Amino acid sequence: MPTPTLLVTGSSGLIGSEVCVHFAERGWQVHGVDNNQRAVFFGPQGDTRWNQKRLQEQLGDRFQHTELDIRDRPGVLALLDELRPEAIPFDDFDTNATGTLNLLEATR
Repeated sequence: MPTPTLLVTGSSGLIGSEVCVHFAERGWQVHGVDNNQRAVFFGPQGDTRWNQKRLQEQLGDRFQHTELDIRDRPGVLALLDELRPEAIPFDDFDTNATGTLNLLEATR
């Protein structure tokens, strides 16, 4: 049986990196996508490359990284066409998008 593949967006961030570790330790092949956008937003103190490197060292061949801005629709389509992951977690999306929507609704 082939090893299942998980695609994790924001893989160098707080939630994404822990999702990577969790699933890699359970036998999944984890493919992380991150473009270090935090460094753009917050400057050098927001840089997450250290976490990307930690994942690569800790998880070895169970982790692969793709430098990609997920707003790049053709890039995302090409990556998914290539990888065909069995799963993509919604944890980070729920935290960010749903949390933002809750704040907007509360403000309205």
